[in-house]
Amino acid sequence: VCCSLHSQVAPVCAGLGRDLGVGYIQVPGGALPVPLSDTVRALRDASYLETTVAVGPCFGGEVACVSTASALVACARAGLDAVVCAIGPGIVGTGSRYGHGALAAAEVANAAGALGGSPILAPRVSAVDERVRHRGLSHHTLATLELVRSATVAWPQGLEAPRELGPVETVDASGWREACDGLTLSHMGRGPDEEPWFFAAAYAAGLLARARAV
Repeated sequence: VCCSLHSQVAPVCAGLGRDLGVGYIQVPGGALPVPLSDTVRALRDASYLETTVAVGPCFGGEVACVSTASALVACARAGLDAVVCAIGPGIVGTGSRYGHGALAAAEVANAAGALGGSPILAPRVSAVDERVRHRGLSHHTLATLELVRSATVAWPQGLEAPRELGPVETVDASGWREACDGLTLSHMGRGPDEEPWFFAAAYAAGLLARARAV
């Protein structure tokens, strides 16, 4: 599952569940130290994650890999059922079309597809973001898709998908609140009551990945 924001990781893992072998791969585009993430530490302690991998300049994972491709191969060879890839907490951004860390999701999707994997993109959506470029479907997701050769976009049932997004796979994510119970959910300082579709969309990506893995 390819995430463009670190705050998508927890709901994605909730969708995958605790009974699958799941690895977390942190790629450059946000904070570099893996241990800086309270979310990853909590997911690891709660048995949602089996291992953590740091790529390139990222550091502090249980495994260190030079490239995204080598990290994906390492997880496959370890026998994991799925991987969740994301930038660290925070994000590098310039307000421009391609000048942001979210594009790391495109690199992950392309590498996964080339290696025979099944890349799923978790879309970034918001109903309340004050910035027009992130309201509705974020321009980060659209820019990422422009650079992806092939990936499935998971979309929560009940929310109309923007026409410019193209084909999506609709997922019934209505149980996301119950599944995420006990996990800390926060997107730009906003919680689940303020950003329900943001977390539902990420949870949908986890559910779709689970359906493909089992």
